[in-house]
Order: sequence, then structure tokens, then C-alpha cells
Amino acid sequence: MKIENFVGEMKEKARQELLKVSAGGECTTKTYEFKVGTAEIITIRGGAIEKAAVSHLKLKGVPIPGTDTTMDGTVYQMEVFPENPYCPMGHFNTEWTISGTTIYHMNLDLFPAVRVEEDLAMMRRAMDQVADRFGRDREKMREGLDIHYHMDHWSSPLATKVGCKLLQLEEKDVDLFIAAYRTFFDAYLDILRRRKGNPFREEEKRRKLERNGKWLEYIAFKDRAVKMAQNAGIVNEVLINLSFPPSAVF
Repeated sequence: MKIENFVGEMKEKARQELLKVSAGGECTTKTYEFKVGTAEIITIRGGAIEKAAVSHLKLKGVPIPGTDTTMDGTVYQMEVFPENPYCPMGHFNTEWTISGTTIYHMNLDLFPAVRVEEDLAMMRRAMDQVADRFGRDREKMREGLDIHYHMDHWSSPLATKVGCKLLQLEEKDVDLFIAAYRTFFDAYLDILRRRKGNPFREEEKRRKLERNGKWLEYIAFKDRAVKMAQNAGIVNEVLINLSFPPSAVF
């Protein structure tokens, strides 16, 4: 299947390229089995990458809250927490559910600690080209990211709305799904390469830790997928390793 080939390709590319950009990081891989499926988590730590988690979950018979039905599905997710505050956190969430037909969902965005408008504009242009190529409205393609990644007690969302929010895609849309991911990942790598050596002060490091704290608040208090995963019996170690930041302040 095209989507399975995509996951295999991107897992290996993420491992290789993030290790390369880290310039000194180490990589570990752990696999897990639990009641409703399996997980493989590739973790990179060191050098320019404080933590990157590349996660591939295969799920079967997950209960759908409020119903008597279950679903099968796949989650391919990556969270990248760079060491340098001038490099934004990269959020890559993709999943597809199988219940007769396969439906695809994707949220990609940058969560900066120190905003670099030049980099955000570059990512927006790259994703606009994807929208144009597939006949999508540029703004509608990223609509809702700022709502999704926001909480009422925050002064501003984590999201910058330079990526995309693609929901309810069908098999005919797989090429869009894959092109959006590849484009976003390649542009993100370019940002990491250019910004990882920027000098920064303690104040900017603090902003990185505060950003990480907001992400942890979102995971703990708002993210419905995490709550659903807990209810389904996915072990806590998996949820911690695939999503938690390496450091944070509040």
C-alpha cells in the first residue's frame, strides 16, 4: 500500500536526517505490545536535538467513546524538541482509521519559543505551494490549528498556522497527504540546519522551557487522543515517550 511505503520511508528518513542535524545525538528504538496493538518509538537525544520521538502505533479494536463500536487504525507521529530556542518545536501528527473505508487525518505545525518570522513565512510559502498544487484553499487548509493548540488560560496559542490541518481525507487524497508531510518535513529540516547554531541567552532558553510546559499542559489536560488512548489501555510509558517534552517550566 502507498501509505505503508510512505511510513517506512519517512521513519528511516526522519531517523537519518535528525541524527545528522543533531551532530552528536544518539538513537534508541523501543517496541511495545499492549491490549489494543503495538508501538515502535524511535528516540533521538543529544547535540542540537534535545529530544525527538518518531512513533508508529498499530491499533486494533479501540473502543470509540460514547458508542458500542471499535475501530482499527494507525498513528504515525513525530515531536521534535530542538536544543536551540530559535529552532521551533516541530509537531507532526498523522493518523488513519479503518472502519470499512480508510479515513486520514493530519495536523502539522511549528510551535516556536522565539519567533523567527522569516522561517515562519518560508514554511507558509512551502505549504501554500502544496495547497495550490492540489487545488486547496490555502487558508482553509490550515484553519483551526490555532484553536486546536490553545487553552483558555494561555495568552496565545502554541500553533503558528503555517502547516496544515487536513481532516477526513479519503483514499483519493493520499497523494495530498503524503506531499504535505514531505514538504513540511523538508522545510523543517532546513530551519533546523540554519538556526541550530544561533547564539541565545538564558531568557530565550527560559522561553523554550515555557513553550515545552504549555505543550505538556495541552497533552495532560486537553488532548482527547491521549485520553482515548488511556481508556483503550495503551500503556503510560508509550504515551510519555511519544509526546512528553524533555524539559519544562511552569
